[in-house]
Amino acid sequence: MTPNRTERIGPSYAGNNLVNLVAELERRLSGHSPTRGLRRDLSALIPAARNYLLVVFDGLGAGQLPHANASALAESRRAVLEAPFPTTTTVGLSSICTGLTPLQHGVIGYRQWMPDIQKVVSLLRWTDLSGQHVRYDTASFLPAPNLWERLSARQARGMIVQPAAFIDTPLTRMLYRGAEMRGYSSPLEVDPAYLFTMPKRTLAMVYYHAVDVAAHEAGQPSESYDVAMSGADQLWARLADRLPTDTVMVGTSDHGHSDIPEVGKLILEKSDTEGLRWSGDSRALMLSGPSDRIRDLSEKTGSRMVGADVLRAWLGRGQPHPDLEARMPDALLLARDNTGIFPKGMDARKTGHHGGLTPAEVQSPLLIHQ
Repeated sequence: MTPNRTERIGPSYAGNNLVNLVAELERRLSGHSPTRGLRRDLSALIPAARNYLLVVFDGLGAGQLPHANASALAESRRAVLEAPFPTTTTVGLSSICTGLTPLQHGVIGYRQWMPDIQKVVSLLRWTDLSGQHVRYDTASFLPAPNLWERLSARQARGMIVQPAAFIDTPLTRMLYRGAEMRGYSSPLEVDPAYLFTMPKRTLAMVYYHAVDVAAHEAGQPSESYDVAMSGADQLWARLADRLPTDTVMVGTSDHGHSDIPEVGKLILEKSDTEGLRWSGDSRALMLSGPSDRIRDLSEKTGSRMVGADVLRAWLGRGQPHPDLEARMPDALLLARDNTGIFPKGMDARKTGHHGGLTPAEVQSPLLIHQ
């Protein structure tokens, strides 16, 4: 098979990753982080401040900023960061909330094998492959102490602002243990003036998810995507107008997006995965079972078969999570550009997808306003 662009790209955690951005902010507020901060040239772009406001635009890749409705965001773009792998929300948000690489925090996919309960679980909603809710103490799932607990231990403060509907969910309990929480009905309700009123130095995080939802459901050339981008731009501009003088606002995303045409959706038969355990997502499908069967699927889909050793390197640096090996698949199928691999039971109706290693999925903007 002729090598393509996807095969040559590997994630980096050497000072230009989302993990490194979180570590940079933690170091500035508390003097310590378990992970290295940003590369010197990227660190120099972020002014020193008493407080930091981190705005996370779910699904807003760096390549999406030229959109006509994103002028305020585009004006604040200073550089490009990389998302951790796989490029999914669960992995990205877990990396933010722990300040650790996926290798360290143990979240390695949108859906992942949970050896302690012997199920593949979608960590976004904590459901199994049949859609049934999984009972689990999600608050104890990520390593301790997490980012919010470490800030608190060093006399700093962590604050999360997200849609009110997300407050009492398994994912929120998993991610934000130890943080203060506020919900909004509309993102334009958020006023940074009330986030930074305490005497402690503060890292506040505002989460906006409409870009990701619109890109998934309708794709980037859609009216709903235009509306979502406009909302993101208005939120950024509104926060900038109300930013306290002792606070710097930094924006980024957990991953980008790529629209997959119908002809690129490779729908598998039930027999294709019979005897195999699948997890992950359409762009980075994780499989466990006989290697010859996985190799056959790789050839059938034209995807790259990635062994566990390579995948482990893509998950980052540091001390591996104690359950990492038990959660790891035998191999991963990295889908070709503009394609997705859909086993029986995986929803193929959506337009936008992510999880792979193309620039559209990996590259996240570094936005700065002071």
